[in-house]
Amino acid sequence: MKLLLFSCFLLLFQTFYSQNIRGKIVSDSVLVNQVLIVNINSQEKTYSNSQGQFIINANLGDELRFVKEGYERKILKIINTDEVVINLIKLVTEIEEVEVKKKLSGNLDEDSKLFNENKKKIALNNDIKVYFKTKSSGELMKPKPGEFVQPESSGITFGEIKNKWKLPDLVEWLRENLTDDYFISFGIGLPEINSFIYYSLQSFNTMTILKYGYCTEEDVGNLKLHFETSFKKFG
Repeated sequence: MKLLLFSCFLLLFQTFYSQNIRGKIVSDSVLVNQVLIVNINSQEKTYSNSQGQFIINANLGDELRFVKEGYERKILKIINTDEVVINLIKLVTEIEEVEVKKKLSGNLDEDSKLFNENKKKIALNNDIKVYFKTKSSGELMKPKPGEFVQPESSGITFGEIKNKWKLPDLVEWLRENLTDDYFISFGIGLPEINSFIYYSLQSFNTMTILKYGYCTEEDVGNLKLHFETSFKKFG
């Protein structure tokens, strides 16, 4: 009997204190989608949808953080279960002044050498390009002892199944759709964005994305979470 009463009390306690918090995110009365919402206490994460709406589990007293590139971060403490409306403030983007000491020739390859770039990042860029162009050695591709090997057959073959995208296509798509401002908001310099994306994608399963040449909304959300984790190790 005591166990039953305790279970009922625990259920009521969880129901009262743990709720699905609903809300809407706007900026100057315009709905804002793809905003990252993080419950700082439980580390639960979600994104706002195309209507700026979101749902996240939180206890009374928990703090929610709202993050999106190009906007000021905002923190909200949950004091009740009412639906919340979050107003994000856009950041003013300042363009860094570049001093040109020599006259531009109009040749992009030559003119780009006039601007200083971190030598470590240049080396990383070159190493990544070499990595993706280098073929795996025959020894590396040989099966390990006990590993299943598909027997060769002279029967019907269907030819090679080609991906619709290659990795550079995905990198270009990410820069175009997430925008460079998204990566710059991490503190990544403009010349370093490609290096960072290639670095991050080494530990992300891109097989389905490259196969169909398409990123779903879920893929974009997972990639953003992955980029946040990768940035802590990058540099």
